[in-house]
Amino acid sequence: KFPSPTESSGLPLEVFVHGALCVAYSGQCLTSEVLGRRSANRGECAQACRLPYSLEVDGQPKDLSDRAYLLSPQDLAAVDEIPELIKLGLCSFKIEGRLKSPDYITAVTSVYRKAIDRALGNLPATASKEDKYRLEMTFSRGLFSGWFHGVDHQQLVHARFGKKRGPLAGKIARTGPDWVEMEEMLTPLHPGDGVVIDRGTDTEKEPGGFLFGVKGNRLLFRHGSMPTQTARPGDRVWKTKDPQLEKQLRAERSKEAPIQTIPLHLKISGQPRKPLYLHATAMDQEALLTSTTPLNPARNRPLTPESLREKLGRLGGTPFHLGELTVDLPQPVILPVSELNRLRRELVARLSATAPLSHNPGNVGQSVGSILPQLLAPITDKQTFRHSANCRNNTAEAKISVLCRDPAQAQALLADNPDLLYLDFEDLRRFSPTVETIRQKSNIPVYLATPRIQKAGETGFLNAKPDGVLVRNLGALDYFRSAKLPMIGDFSLNVANPLSADLFIREGLDRLTPSYDLDINQLLELLRSAPPSWFELTLHQHIPMFHMEHCVFAAFLSQGKDHLTCGRPCDHHRIAVRDRVGESHPIRADVGCRNTVFNSKPQSGASHLPELLATGLRHFRLELLDESPEDSLRLLQSYL
Repeated sequence: KFPSPTESSGLPLEVFVHGALCVAYSGQCLTSEVLGRRSANRGECAQACRLPYSLEVDGQPKDLSDRAYLLSPQDLAAVDEIPELIKLGLCSFKIEGRLKSPDYITAVTSVYRKAIDRALGNLPATASKEDKYRLEMTFSRGLFSGWFHGVDHQQLVHARFGKKRGPLAGKIARTGPDWVEMEEMLTPLHPGDGVVIDRGTDTEKEPGGFLFGVKGNRLLFRHGSMPTQTARPGDRVWKTKDPQLEKQLRAERSKEAPIQTIPLHLKISGQPRKPLYLHATAMDQEALLTSTTPLNPARNRPLTPESLREKLGRLGGTPFHLGELTVDLPQPVILPVSELNRLRRELVARLSATAPLSHNPGNVGQSVGSILPQLLAPITDKQTFRHSANCRNNTAEAKISVLCRDPAQAQALLADNPDLLYLDFEDLRRFSPTVETIRQKSNIPVYLATPRIQKAGETGFLNAKPDGVLVRNLGALDYFRSAKLPMIGDFSLNVANPLSADLFIREGLDRLTPSYDLDINQLLELLRSAPPSWFELTLHQHIPMFHMEHCVFAAFLSQGKDHLTCGRPCDHHRIAVRDRVGESHPIRADVGCRNTVFNSKPQSGASHLPELLATGLRHFRLELLDESPEDSLRLLQSYL
């Protein structure tokens, strides 16, 4: 559901239309960090969602036949939705291109270019069969239109494989020595094409190879090149390589218009035993360079306009091409080629750095290193002030809050009076009674946790009249600021440095939870570079790894496509996904039916408590998952 241009205050909107889909919401995946110490939120995704998992329901394995890739989405291909997206006011379409081949870039951009042109020309909207074949052949884990037409948990994840596939060629009817025969040819195949036989088991060891010949529906392989005896009737065959298409795409690239570059005009002058002067202009930019080596009289092969054009015109891979060249060298002189090369490189660097930026705001063109001290200065001043005011007084009492995911947990903790309770329930109806019970039995402040992703209308828990809110998204920050409630920012705001911390404090948050992407050294550095009173650290928890709209309950325990048709299996079952090393990671649904996969093992920062306290940090949090009331109380007591 896209806002209209009026609703978005005229801000131009871009939408992602083609490429791999992260199963988690952007910025809400900690799986790579937890399992491999790589931050997916900072560009180091290890693609744990593409691995096989088995499903456990109420502690027992669930037979899903050949479906093992439970968290691996199909790829997005919204080419047929382009006309409607244009009508909605979208002005920019994003295509995934990172680490993709030239063939992929050529095929996909040309298909979407044609789709946009058709839409603007009021021509039929649907992409041709050939265009869709190009999209499938160059890279595909299965293509579908995403949720542009609404949530459909039966479509997002087919779960049969998690890696690249081309188009489906068909199913095997019979096999023989070095051949397989297809029930029906769904995709044209030719000698030299690559195929893989999908047996519905281990995709890492499935047989694949190149076709030696095609006779009707029979695929022939070179003797011994393909273990056809392991294939069975009903196995799928996928086309993974098309040399003819690759040749066609290379030819299309060779016809592409050259990249436009800026003319670089040079004036060269000099005298023997003096520097060579090089005056350059490119658009409205100028540069004057001098050689560090003086010109020497030339006995043979002096500098000429031709030789200078050849040496200084080597501008491939730069934004420039050599334009006019004026040479004023009255006497025959010579300069080492190495010095001419140095002048050319320095000239390109200088003009590239000072390219026209009049249309850009603020500090564009400056290095990050030159800007950071200006941005950090106000925060440093705040830190100095708080330090002088004994902010780091080590005698101050530490405060412990606890996040509960079940009313029984919260009620059990009243016996030991934590400083604050957070309630994070799956059922909206449980908030108000629990808040009322806590208030009858104690004076402990009760804060309610917002969903990490919050859509319009998902604010019903406010009826519980909490003392404050644990804010997990930017929309909630804006909403609850107007409600005048105390607010604490959660880890999902991704505060990892003093600049982002300062921004959120100025926006009205009382405290912040540092990002879970930070290791202990990075965390300590954050606490030293910003006032520690700004922060509340989660000291004990099951790390939330994937947070996703994909509902594993609906996808694999029902035939329903959304919360209206799934029968709500989340109300009746507990589920987990078991990974390849045998760890069972529990899954919970939130109030908006979004799923979170939690790490199987709790993580504790207790061993680092002395050095954390030494920074002046005084607010700590414990997060419960499925602990019993008795275990919840014991856990709190162990940290008191």
